[in-house]
Amino acid sequence: MSQKPLERENRELKRTIRLMASKAERNDAIIKSFFDMELKLLSCTRLSDLLDLLLIEFKEYFRLNAVSLILFDPEQAARLLLDDYVPPPPANSLRFVKDQRLLSFFHPNKRLSVGELPGGMRPELFNNNQQIQSCALLPLIRDNCLIGSLHLGSHDPNRYSKQFHYDYIQHLASVISICIENSIIQENLRRLSTIDMLTRVRNRRAFDNEILQELSRAVRGNQPLGCVFIDLDYFKLVNDNYGHQTGDRVLRATGTFLKNQLRKTDVIARYGGEEFALLLPDCDQTQSMQVADTLRERFSQLVFKADDGTAFRMSASIGVTTYQPDGSITEDFTPLSYRLIQLADQAVYDAKSRGRNRVIYIPYSEKGVASTPVTAATPLIDGKIA
Repeated sequence: MSQKPLERENRELKRTIRLMASKAERNDAIIKSFFDMELKLLSCTRLSDLLDLLLIEFKEYFRLNAVSLILFDPEQAARLLLDDYVPPPPANSLRFVKDQRLLSFFHPNKRLSVGELPGGMRPELFNNNQQIQSCALLPLIRDNCLIGSLHLGSHDPNRYSKQFHYDYIQHLASVISICIENSIIQENLRRLSTIDMLTRVRNRRAFDNEILQELSRAVRGNQPLGCVFIDLDYFKLVNDNYGHQTGDRVLRATGTFLKNQLRKTDVIARYGGEEFALLLPDCDQTQSMQVADTLRERFSQLVFKADDGTAFRMSASIGVTTYQPDGSITEDFTPLSYRLIQLADQAVYDAKSRGRNRVIYIPYSEKGVASTPVTAATPLIDGKIA
C-alpha cells in the first residue's frame, strides 16, 4: 500500500519531466527558427532583398496570414532606392510616411503591442482584412528614434496574446531596425559609386561594368547588343552664353529624357562631360538605329531655358554599333567591350565631322572602320521606343 503513492508520485514526476522536455524542445525550435531568420536578415545588403524577406519570406517562414511594413521616410531616402521595386500584394503591404506621428499612433510608448487588432487600425495595417484576429505590432527603433513599424497578423486569435511575453520578437525587431538602416546606408554608398549625381544615371565606372555583364548575357542568349553614344552639339556654347548652372540643367534634363524614352532593361550612363552612353539588349542594327534616330529627333524638340528666361533648343550627334554573337565562347569580354566603345565613339566623331545632328552607324568588326549615315522612323510601343 505504501508503494502506490510513491508510484503515483513517480508517474506524475515523469509526466512533468516529459512536458518540460517537450516545452524545452519547442522553445529550442522557436529560438533556432528566429536565429536562422536573424542570420538571413543580417546577410541582406540590398533594401529590396530585405523588404522581400520581411514581406514575403516572413509570412511563409512563420506561418503568418498577413505582414505589412511602414517606414518613416520624410526625405524619401528609402523610396528613391526602390525605383523598380514592386511590393507584394495587398497594395498597402509597404508604406512610406513623412509624418512620424502616424507611427506614434501605432506605438504610443514605442513598445511591442500584441493581441486583438483594434478595428480602427485594420484598414491602415492589414488592408481591412476582417480575418486577422490577433497581431504583433513591432516598433522599429534606432537610437531611440522610431523609424518604422512591422505588423504580423494571424487568423488564429490565440497566436498573439497579452498573456504571454514575446522577448524574442522584440529582439528580432531590434535586428530588423539595424538591418533597415544598414541596407539603406549600403545602398546609398553603392549608388554614390555607380551613379552620376548630377544626371542621376549611371556613371562611366558603372557603364564599364554593365557592358561586360550585357555582353556575357548576349553571348549566353545568342542575342544582339546595341551600343549607342550620344554627344550634345555645341554644349560649350551653352555654358559660355548662359552659364554653367544652365548647362547643368541641360545635362539633368537629358538624363531624365533618356530614362523616360528607353526601356528599364536598357543601360543609360553619363560617360563624360556632355556624352551619354547606352546599351540596348536584344537590339540588332535596324532596331538600334531606329532607337538612336528617334532619340535624336525627339531631343531636338526639347525646349530649354536659361536663367534669364531665354528659351533655346539643342541637337545631338549619335554613334551606333551593334554586336551579334557568332557562337564563339570567351571568358574575357574586356577586349570586346573596348572595341564596341571605340566604334560607337568613332561613329560620334564621324557624326560631328559630317555636320552634327545626325546618326552614324559603324558595323562591328575587330579591325577596320566603315561608317554609314542613318535616318529612320521608329515604331513606338506604349509611348516608349520599341
